[in-house]
Amino acid sequence: MSARKLSISVPPEVEETIKAAAAGEGKPVSAWLAEAAVEKAQVAALHAAARAASRELIAEYEDEHGKLPEESRRRARNFLSEAGLLDDEPWQAAS
Repeated sequence: MSARKLSISVPPEVEETIKAAAAGEGKPVSAWLAEAAVEKAQVAALHAAARAASRELIAEYEDEHGKLPEESRRRARNFLSEAGLLDDEPWQAAS
């Protein structure tokens, strides 16, 4: 696999954290960062898929039973937000 050079800037404390984590796994910093970036992208894709599936399930439910009460929507948003599974912005845009 060919590699491309990429320059990034990070605060000193982040640099220390990255170097320590890479060393702890016995990997070069560039390999560790590449793996971390891929993992973050995969998590973002999973979250996007989960949000899309949730919207689809809600739409199916509402097609069959009518609109969810606003109180139920608010409680669901609060729960997901407190669980760290929800960013405020996407829900604000969808509301």
